[in-house]
Amino acid sequence: MGGWFFVAVGGGVLGGGCEHRTRSGEADRKSRAQGPTPTHVSWEAEFDMTEEGRPRAVLRARRMEQYEADDSTYSVWRSMDDTTRVRVYLFDEDGDSSATVTADSLVFQDQKGVLDAYRDVVVTTEENKRLESEHLTWHQADRTIRTRRFVRIRTPSEVVQGDGLVADEDLETYQLGRFSAEVDVDEGDDSGGQ
Repeated sequence: MGGWFFVAVGGGVLGGGCEHRTRSGEADRKSRAQGPTPTHVSWEAEFDMTEEGRPRAVLRARRMEQYEADDSTYSVWRSMDDTTRVRVYLFDEDGDSSATVTADSLVFQDQKGVLDAYRDVVVTTEENKRLESEHLTWHQADRTIRTRRFVRIRTPSEVVQGDGLVADEDLETYQLGRFSAEVDVDEGDDSGGQ
C-alpha cells in the first residue's frame, strides 16, 4: 500500500485567512509561561487527505492552529462558537463516504496519523449508526476509533453503551468495555404452542 498524500486547500498553508507568529525576547518568556504559541493560524480551514489518489479524510473548522514541538508537529482545530462544529469526513478504501465526525475541537498529529476529538463528539455513518462520547481517537493507519470514556452507539435495531470502545471507523464492528444494551426484538410469530 502506498504512503499518505496530503493536500492543502484554500489560501495559506491550510485554509483561508491566516496569520504567522514568531516568538522573541519578552514575548518568548511569556509564551512559555502560558503554554505553546501556534506557529500558524488559519480561519475557515480545510485539510484534505488522500490515499493513492482517493479521498481519505477532510478536516474542516472555523479555526486551525499549527504547533511545532521538538519531535513533531500537530494542529488544533476549533469550532470557536456554539453554532459551528469541527467536522471530519472519513472515506473507505474505495474513496466512498464511511463516516462523519463532529466535535468541539480536534488535535491532529499528522506524522502519527492520529486525531483526537473532544467534547460532544458524534460519529454518524451512512447506515444510520450514531456514536456519542466526550473523547474519541481516530487511527488513520488501521481505520479504527477508540476511547476509554463512556460511549453510546445507536443503530436502527439497538442502543448499546459502555466505558471503553474499539471500533471500525464505519461502526460495522465494535467492542465495548463494561456495557449495557437495549435490543429491539421482533415479536411477530410467537408460535410457542400456547
